[in-house]
Amino acid sequence: MKQRQALTVEERIEKNRLITENYFKLFEKERPEVVHLFLSIASKEEVDTRFILEKLNTEYPHVKTVTSVIAEDQRSLLTIEVRRETPLVLNRWSIPEPATRLAFPTHAIQEVLTPLLAVDASGYRLGYGKGFYDRFFAVCSSAVVKTGINFFPVVPHDLPKDEWDVALHRLVCPEGTFVIQQKA
Repeated sequence: MKQRQALTVEERIEKNRLITENYFKLFEKERPEVVHLFLSIASKEEVDTRFILEKLNTEYPHVKTVTSVIAEDQRSLLTIEVRRETPLVLNRWSIPEPATRLAFPTHAIQEVLTPLLAVDASGYRLGYGKGFYDRFFAVCSSAVVKTGINFFPVVPHDLPKDEWDVALHRLVCPEGTFVIQQKA
């Protein structure tokens, strides 16, 4: 978090541009039809996924773009379609989410872009500690590609992990794409 907060506005803009560019190099090769992306929390200075959403919706209008909101049980995520024109509201944690809550089938998702603070060479991510994405991955198709998005590359040491943690397949950052696991 401190590294993210230390970035200047100009550095953050450039890193967001490079992340978007690097993501679309992958997208062009794989062409998933349903992409799940997180909606960035401005107060946490996360990678700004609005640029990815905008380009997907503008240049690939046939691609379904979805996001998740915290479900009523406060432990799981509910998947909802989101478009660049979708009205958003801030929830109690200042996370933007679609104003409507029409559920989208989780099993249809082909790729999940996930937020993180850091990821190690084994694909284990350090998030915010609530386990939402690990539980979410458990209900996605086993074929879903799990892609981390971060301002910084893979860390050179192992991160702490729990038995329920789910490893990512790759990381997209300004320096490029790091393949962590080959998708089965």
